[in-house]
Amino acid sequence: MIFTPILGIVLLVLVARAFGFAASPRLADAADAARIAGDALPGFRAADVVIAADGRGALVAGRDGGIALVAPMGNRWLVRRADAARVRRDGDTIVLDLREWLFPVVRLDLGNAAAGWAGRFAGGTLPAAAIA
Repeated sequence: MIFTPILGIVLLVLVARAFGFAASPRLADAADAARIAGDALPGFRAADVVIAADGRGALVAGRDGGIALVAPMGNRWLVRRADAARVRRDGDTIVLDLREWLFPVVRLDLGNAAAGWAGRFAGGTLPAAAIA
């Protein structure tokens, strides 16, 4: 008896995966990230973009000096202003904590651009222990 509901849940998960609902989106290029940020944040106009090495996130600097984070959530993009984020640089990776209760800490491998982008945030970079 108990196996019937479990089997039903497993079947639903498999069907969802077959239809691509578990796929994580990837950014095609800088223009794609700039468009997504501009669409999500009214009045935001991109000036500079850096995409994570795996294409699963980006930082977009606006002409107003603000920074937008473009991050995947499920099979869609979620955009947040990241100006006041707590930031830690770990080699080529930037770790962002937006301090939103339901928004996870985001890790972006930015390669050689990590140092320059970490310095753009209002609070600067934090010591390694500041963000778990």
